[in-house]
Amino acid sequence: MKDDILNFFALQQRIFGVCPECAEFFRLSECKIYSQEKPEPDWMDTIEQEAEKLEETEAEIKEQEKKLREAAREKGRRLAQRTVKKIDPVFTPRRLNPDDAKVVFHPIDYIVFDGVKADHPKNILLLDRETRGSASRALQRSIEKTVECGSYEWQTMRVHEDGKIEVE
Repeated sequence: MKDDILNFFALQQRIFGVCPECAEFFRLSECKIYSQEKPEPDWMDTIEQEAEKLEETEAEIKEQEKKLREAAREKGRRLAQRTVKKIDPVFTPRRLNPDDAKVVFHPIDYIVFDGVKADHPKNILLLDRETRGSASRALQRSIEKTVECGSYEWQTMRVHEDGKIEVE
């Protein structure tokens, strides 16, 4: 008798069905069979319902966390931009990305390949601080004349992600 009952339950775990509502597979042993009225929920049903509620709540919390993180990230970006404006008197007021700049110091302070980091190069800018002497001003005028007259040799350059410049 004991073996017959064990065999009966073992057999029920090997018999599968397909739900006509959601088309999911189920074991016969998982079914709640009734003839007319749906039975009252038992303790297992209550636990499953609570688990579903918990999963829904977790999903809502994750969505709220995602929104809060994005808002905090945006707030951090704005704060960083304000801070950079205070400490960067060269690039930020001109709406240039400091990552596009290469420091030269002589004969000019910076060469800015505007838009290179954004993969949309627009211009090449030569930036130098205000002249403090006639020799510096003469050098700046010489560079201006060279660029205006086109008396320079042009070579194609490629700026790599690591900041290195390759002349072709």
